Amino acid sequence: MFLKPFVSSSFRSFWKYWNPSWGFFLLYYCYKPIKTIFPHWVALMLTFLMSGLIHDMIYILPMLMKEIKFIFPFITVWFLIISIGILLSEYLRINFNKTSLLFRPIFHLGFLVSTFILTKYIDLAIG
Repeated sequence: MFLKPFVSSSFRSFWKYWNPSWGFFLLYYCYKPIKTIFPHWVALMLTFLMSGLIHDMIYILPMLMKEIKFIFPFITVWFLIISIGILLSEYLRINFNKTSLLFRPIFHLGFLVSTFILTKYIDLAIG
């Protein structure tokens, strides 16, 4: 489960292999129904937003019960940025088919870390 994503040939395929069970659920119960109404790029972004919201609820709901006023939905924003990066890489036709399997993890980790850092800056800017 954790090796195959890092040697995948694109940022999009990384997520297909990252958590296959969750990915299957999101594909059939989120992405495909949304894609019947909206274009591919909207369906992808909304699916990542939905996944981020579900991940965020794990810590946001308990904090809201303690009456904390604003909780930045970090994972939701991070997943939105990741979806934009995936769409941008598809638009620019970036793939790693000709890249050695030894270097692919560097690109995937770099993508994850850079999107995480960007999300952290947004979080800090909002305050």
